[in-house]
Amino acid sequence: MTRFGIVGGGLMGHGIAVALAVAGHHVVVYDADSATLASLDERVVRALGRCEVPPDDAGPVTARITAAGTLSDMVVGVDAVLEAVPERLDVKQQVLEALEAIVPAVMPVWSNTSVLSLTEVAKGMRHPQRLVGVHWWNPPYVIPLVEVAPGAETDRRFVREACELLNGMGKTTVRLHRDVPGFIGNRLQFALVREALHLLEQEVCDPVTIDTVMRASLGLRWSAVGPMENADFIGLDLTRSILESLAPHLSSAVTFPSLEKPLDAGHRGRASGGGLLTWPPGRGEEVARRLENGIRRNLVEP
Repeated sequence: MTRFGIVGGGLMGHGIAVALAVAGHHVVVYDADSATLASLDERVVRALGRCEVPPDDAGPVTARITAAGTLSDMVVGVDAVLEAVPERLDVKQQVLEALEAIVPAVMPVWSNTSVLSLTEVAKGMRHPQRLVGVHWWNPPYVIPLVEVAPGAETDRRFVREACELLNGMGKTTVRLHRDVPGFIGNRLQFALVREALHLLEQEVCDPVTIDTVMRASLGLRWSAVGPMENADFIGLDLTRSILESLAPHLSSAVTFPSLEKPLDAGHRGRASGGGLLTWPPGRGEEVARRLENGIRRNLVEP
C-alpha cells in the first residue's frame, strides 16, 4: 500500500485519486483553488457511483482520500507525488520546483501530462531522474490504460517501479521507449481530429456526419482490432497502396480555421452551450454517461 500526494484536484486529479483509492492506496489531494478542493468529496462520491463501487465499500474508499490545505501538508507521510495540473509547461515546472523544495530527493514524482515533452517538463528540476510520465486516460477509474514514459534523464528504475505498481492495481500499462510529446494515444487521437477538421474545412460533410462515421464503423472496429493488426490482417501490400493513394490528400495543417471561427465567436463547446455542435442543458451529462457506458461495454478480454 502506497500513500500518494496529488497536486491538482480537477477532472483528472480527482479521478486518479479515485482509481488509486479503489485499489487500496491512500491519497492526499491539494489544489490551489479552494472551490475545487471544497468540492472534492462530492465529486469523489459521484465518481464512485459511476464506477459501480458497492455502497458498503464506498465509505472505506472515500476515507482513503483526504484534502490538504497546503502543498506542505499534502506531502507529509507520502511515498510518491503526482502532478495533475493544467497542460501548461510553465505551470507544471513551477509545481515541480515547489515540490522538490519539500520532498526527499529519492521520492518518485509522476507527471500526468498527456501533451508536453516530459524532458521539457523536467527542465529546472534538481533531480530529473525521478520524474516519470504517467498518463492516465479519462475517466481514470474506468479506462484501464496508463501510458508510462521516461524523460531524457529519467532513471529507468522509477519507470519500472511505476509500471509494477500500476500493474498491481489491474491497470494495462504500456511503456514508451523514449519521450515524445503526446505519448502514443494522443498522437493517434489528434491526428484523427486534425483530419476530421480538414473534412469540415473542405466542406465534405458536417460534424454530425463525422461522428456518425466514427461511431458506426471505425469505433466498432478499433475496439477489437488495432491499426497495426488490421494492417497485417488486410495485407501490407494493400495497406501500402491505400496510403500511397490517400496520403497526398490528408491534412498536414498546423492552424485550424474550423476551430478559430467558433472560438472567435465565444463558442468553446460544451461549457459555453455550443461549439462544433449545439449543447443544450443536459446533453453534457448524457454524453458523459454514454461515454462511460460505451467504455464498459468494450472492456472484454481480447
